[in-house]
Formats: sequence, C-alpha cells, structure tokens
Amino acid sequence: MARSNFSFTVFGTDPAPQGSKKYVGTRRTEAGNNIPLIVESSPKLPAWRKAVSEAVVQAMRDSGDLNQFDQAVKVEAIFYLSRPRTVKRDYPITPPDLDKLARGLLDGMKPCWKDDSLVVRLEISKKYAVGQTGVAVTVTHYP
Repeated sequence: MARSNFSFTVFGTDPAPQGSKKYVGTRRTEAGNNIPLIVESSPKLPAWRKAVSEAVVQAMRDSGDLNQFDQAVKVEAIFYLSRPRTVKRDYPITPPDLDKLARGLLDGMKPCWKDDSLVVRLEISKKYAVGQTGVAVTVTHYP
C-alpha cells in the first residue's frame, strides 16, 4: 500500500484547462485520405501539466515516499486565477471551466498514481488569487 496522503502546490504558472479542442486544418495520409487536425485550445496546457508533474515528483521526494497511490483517492484542489483589473465580483464565474481545469491537473499528476481513474472523490474550487496564480492540492486515500 502506498502513502495515505500528501499535498503539493504549483504557483507562478497559470492553471490551464484541458478538454476544449480547436480544428486547425487537415493532413493527408499515405493512403490519400484527409484527416482533421484537432489540438487543445489552450496553448498553456503543456507548460501547466509539466509544472504540475514536476511539483508532484518534488513533493513525493520531499516526503521520502516515492510510492504511487494504488487504491481509491480523494483529490482536493483550489485553483487560484488572476483577477482582471476591471472585475469587481468575488468569484471567477467566467472561463476557464472548473471541470476542464481539473482535467489538466489530474492528467499532470500521473507520477503520483497508477491511473487517474483511482480518483473517486474530487473537491475542487476556483477563486481569484491574492498573490500568484496556481493550485493547492491534497490527495488522500479514500476509505
């Protein structure tokens, strides 16, 4: 059995959503067929997932336990987003969507578990950052 829980943060990098796709054209296969080229809409996604993955690995090293989760887990995450200067409301009720932020986060967390299908409970929220943008995450074995 792996660790029972651990936490990590990623600050200084804007959280990026995953899931929205964008059509960018077609390419021709060797057989002569045209295949649509579809990419993630967020150009920030690769850097975000890399930052998350590196933070997970560092947190595992710092804890002295490099074992991956191998049973059901709960993930708690708070995303901190930048507030546009003209916005006065308390909560970020505009894109990026919370579910798409979670996708980018969970896929970036691959070093800490065998598969993100182990997540059976997900408690996520987004708020405006007072300081740097990023995310704070706690992963716990779920009873």
